[in-house]
Amino acid sequence: MLIGVLALVSTLFIIRGSTSNVPSIYDFTKRQTSGNATCDTDQSKPPGDLTACGNSTLFFIWRPKARFIAPEGWMNDPQGLYQRDDGSFHAGYQCHPQHYQWGNISQCSAFSDDLTYWRDANGWQDPKTLYPSQIYDIRGVFDGSIIKKGWQGYPTTIYTSVFPAPLGATSNPAEQQGAETQSIAYTKDGGASWIKLNFGLGNNPVIWEWPVQNMSGFRDPYAFESPVLAKMLKGVTNATGDYFLTISGGVRLEADSSAGPRLYLYRQTRPNEVRHWTYLGPLVSPSANVAFSEWSGNWGTNFETAGVTRLNEKGEAYDDGSDGRALDIVAMGTEQGRGGSHENHWPLWAAATYHNDGSGVSTTLDAVGVVDWGRVYASIFFPVSGKRSVLVGWTYVCALPSVVACGS
Repeated sequence: MLIGVLALVSTLFIIRGSTSNVPSIYDFTKRQTSGNATCDTDQSKPPGDLTACGNSTLFFIWRPKARFIAPEGWMNDPQGLYQRDDGSFHAGYQCHPQHYQWGNISQCSAFSDDLTYWRDANGWQDPKTLYPSQIYDIRGVFDGSIIKKGWQGYPTTIYTSVFPAPLGATSNPAEQQGAETQSIAYTKDGGASWIKLNFGLGNNPVIWEWPVQNMSGFRDPYAFESPVLAKMLKGVTNATGDYFLTISGGVRLEADSSAGPRLYLYRQTRPNEVRHWTYLGPLVSPSANVAFSEWSGNWGTNFETAGVTRLNEKGEAYDDGSDGRALDIVAMGTEQGRGGSHENHWPLWAAATYHNDGSGVSTTLDAVGVVDWGRVYASIFFPVSGKRSVLVGWTYVCALPSVVACGS
């Protein structure tokens, strides 16, 4: 039943508005050129001379109506997802505007009132809302998550800030500390723009030191509240904040043959303080390249884009462990475990049982499954009204020749 729920939710989130939300900048019915030809986009009859159509005239006509897609250029992982105070939604996503290849990753954004119809932040011409601008993130603004009442009470994202250096689980030479760090930005206008904290000790980056050596990645911070973990850790650590944080990564196999992917757990050191986090230990730490079952994908060698939630039959559960029918759920993307297909990625979910190990938390995974068997990846949870937890993912296209369409 859980697999069905997750699959349904992952279908709901990737839906995209129709042409009824076309920006007023366009008059789609007719556009007269300087010559005699007319651009006619009336879909009830054969098209006119499409060569007479101006740049992007047809984009909103053919823009997918069942999923959100960037207005142009490269896009990938969803990030910075949250429901705004007026009930509408902010959805960020990694982007490289005006380029069709990955690089110079920024956060672009879109807004929606219903998770179905979307409008680009700041217009389709430039939907970037958070982008490389400082020495610590000049290579890229990678995935981030939201603390609704964060810095000075504003919605705050904690994101991975990337410095130019070897990067990734298979990089040679290996990634070093400082290539990926975690930084803070906040918004005063509902996500249309973001303000970074100052650079320096006590400010950005707020987490820069690796928790262990020889890491294969250190990115995609996911902030969440968990009464279960708060109750379990009461008096165990000096950290007392309301938010927990996972950072995805792993330990390189050439440095430790018993290593593998890891999900590192942190907690706010003090309530209402987004700059200081206390490391509690690995939350999930399986062996590399191992499958839970034949229907459970593969852990690969490195985790990324992980998220945490708690669910029961009615939706999001916010109890301290007293609900015996609720399940703690962890979702993660895995790298290097798919034999080269699907970009060597698995999008997985796992039902988890947490344990107090005396100084932190360890986890038993009771069930593991695949979020989507097609081409959805980087799936991430975010809470919405009505005690719902929505799972959002990125559907990537394939680069095979002579393929009209592929994916899910």
